[in-house]
Amino acid sequence: MCKRQKRRAATIQISFGFQDRMKQSGGPSQPLLPFDFCVLTFDLFFWRLSAMCLLVVLLGLIGLGYFPAPGFAQAPPTAPYAAISRDAVSYNGPGRDAAHDLAGPEIRLGLLAPLAGPRQAEGEELRRAAEMAIEEENAASLPGGYRLALVTRDESGPWGRASSEIVHLVFDDRALALITSTDGGAAHLAEQVANKIGVPILTLSGDSTTTEINLPWPFRMGPTDAMQAQAFAREIYQNQKLRRVALLTQNDHDGRAGGEAFEKAAREMNALAPTRIMVELDKLAGDELRKELETAQAVVIWTDAPTASLLVARLREDLPTVPLYLSRKAAQGDWSTFPQPHCRACGSEDPGVWTTEAPEAQSTPHEAFAQRYRQRFGVAPGIGAAQAYDAVRVVAQSLRQSGPNRARLRDALAGVSFFSGASGVISFDHAGNDTTQITLTRLN
Repeated sequence: MCKRQKRRAATIQISFGFQDRMKQSGGPSQPLLPFDFCVLTFDLFFWRLSAMCLLVVLLGLIGLGYFPAPGFAQAPPTAPYAAISRDAVSYNGPGRDAAHDLAGPEIRLGLLAPLAGPRQAEGEELRRAAEMAIEEENAASLPGGYRLALVTRDESGPWGRASSEIVHLVFDDRALALITSTDGGAAHLAEQVANKIGVPILTLSGDSTTTEINLPWPFRMGPTDAMQAQAFAREIYQNQKLRRVALLTQNDHDGRAGGEAFEKAAREMNALAPTRIMVELDKLAGDELRKELETAQAVVIWTDAPTASLLVARLREDLPTVPLYLSRKAAQGDWSTFPQPHCRACGSEDPGVWTTEAPEAQSTPHEAFAQRYRQRFGVAPGIGAAQAYDAVRVVAQSLRQSGPNRARLRDALAGVSFFSGASGVISFDHAGNDTTQITLTRLN
């Protein structure tokens, strides 16, 4: 705004064309955004003043979106002035004193797993492996004469059930630590409770955001979605020199996060963007999916295990020469008995079904665990079973240092390094990530 001058001037009022709308709505007829400015002449001083007023009005119009802003060259991005170091993630709060120790001779570990619905088989496998580890640890001596016990609660069901089950595990069952399944949603719910109450969480979820926000309580038993996606992308684009990739994802949190991770990995390699297809179970039996995949040279599957099993069965018949790559969540369960396709075009080379694991996952500790598991339950353990087994053993080892105290147990877990487990060598960084590198392994 500039004040009216006594010299010769023309007063102009800009109303931006809103007056008619205001009259129709019964509102005031005066302009919504009035700008009065003076066009002054004959005097150099006032000419400069009016030019400044015009500039102010023009910038206001640009700010309101009436004119596009001029293109200015942007400075190259610079490093942030501050960053949170992962080495700085720690817990400095209370709870380490003996008054916060959990009472009683029995130390309970909570397991949140799907015990009903489509993923029930996965949940039962996790429960069996965790119970096996509990029994083996109780056979050895724990300090103070303590004994471990497993409390399992169901994460499946309507939205909100998992959160209430987590609360029951923490307050009613008084679990010293929680173990969660491959479901990223359940991991996030457990993380929220853990951060408020102070409970260590060991999750099988690959969702990297569970440890990216620098909370001191969650620990991940396995690779992130990003690590899996990068391993798949290297094999597909660099090693196999393939270009046309189909990406099958589920319409849930984990499917979207995993799909985005693989798309990002492909971009970083300057590869052709994968064709992303949202999986609908009611359409698997039709020809629509086959038509969408008929030109694919490789297929990446980011779903839960029951959906992946149906997809693999269908794709091994329709695309027998195309390799399939499954996320860790999709690869849960026993794949050793999965039928092989009848493929004349393959010759002696079957492209196979692949997932990721630690290089040491086929080592002596794994073979010994797999043998005991098979003898006891009559089936081969999946990758989730080995992780659940290791989660209990990692807690038990840390418990021998900390005693029945959640805060001290968190400190001991943060120091876990080069733990030789059935799922591989486990080492946690200060953010709770397992730093073990991964490689591709054939499922069948």
